[in-house]
Amino acid sequence: MVAGHSARSYLGAMHPQSARDDGAGMVVLKTVDGTEHTLFHGDIIGRLWSAALHLNDGRVSEAHAMVSNRGRELKLLSLRGKFRVDGEVLRDVVLAEGQTIELAPGVAIEVVEVLPPTELLALRAPGLGARIIAGVVSLTGGDQPAIQPGWRPGTCQVWPTGDGWMRAHPEGPVLVTDGATWEVEGARFSASFVEHGAVRPTEDGGQRARLRVVAHYDTVHVHNLSQGTVLVVSGRPARLISELVIIGQPVDWHTLALELWGGADRDVLRRRWDMMLSRLRRKLRTGGIRSDLVFADGTGLVQLVLGAQDEVVDET
Repeated sequence: MVAGHSARSYLGAMHPQSARDDGAGMVVLKTVDGTEHTLFHGDIIGRLWSAALHLNDGRVSEAHAMVSNRGRELKLLSLRGKFRVDGEVLRDVVLAEGQTIELAPGVAIEVVEVLPPTELLALRAPGLGARIIAGVVSLTGGDQPAIQPGWRPGTCQVWPTGDGWMRAHPEGPVLVTDGATWEVEGARFSASFVEHGAVRPTEDGGQRARLRVVAHYDTVHVHNLSQGTVLVVSGRPARLISELVIIGQPVDWHTLALELWGGADRDVLRRRWDMMLSRLRRKLRTGGIRSDLVFADGTGLVQLVLGAQDEVVDET
């Protein structure tokens, strides 16, 4: 808990910074020195100092390869250099745990863990069923609405950013949110986020199940009142939820990370934060609790998302 700090002091410390959502997926890669690196959609592997996974080796290209979300999978795509997997030279590969990827002779990385995308964007329009979107698409309306792959001039385009999805708008790109609707040439399109391979948790007959969140700081009990079950969260994930209960409003991820880990380097905090948030959301889903209970809004702010009938009890 933050001693002597009010919600007001938290807000004063905010610095907008995109907070990644594990819905886009992540991969943990191990280099030959045994160091593990967590990468997300759009992260670059190469010898540039700015690369997310920097390899200071002349055999590796400046921007050698990129991690990319492709619908239900995470892929490694070649940029300025190819790579080998099981002796085969490839320009792209679906990432899987246990793989060894040879970027250049004598330079290899190991895939330790893959958390594939868990929330997929589905678009709907009159006459079209739900279409899962894996990349850039173009929307046309009229009497026969269509969703076409790729960027097509004169249409309404939708594209992923790694932290979420955007759509074209005359006044500038607009964030695509769950339940958003908009018109294209007289046809109404709608967006929803669906769980990968599962029914969305804490849904009961199409309604969100009632939750009761009891925060004890080092532990948090999340009661699914509709199902009569309890999920126990402990450690830093519990402290994160407890801090959000105490504050009662959106707060900057970096401020929370400093409270949880202390004054480490911002990039180090970023990696720790992303990994913890991903594991927390996976635990929530496994326990039948909706993962957006802890929600990052894409501008760096994090908050608890509660329904009208949900309860919060502060016992910190």
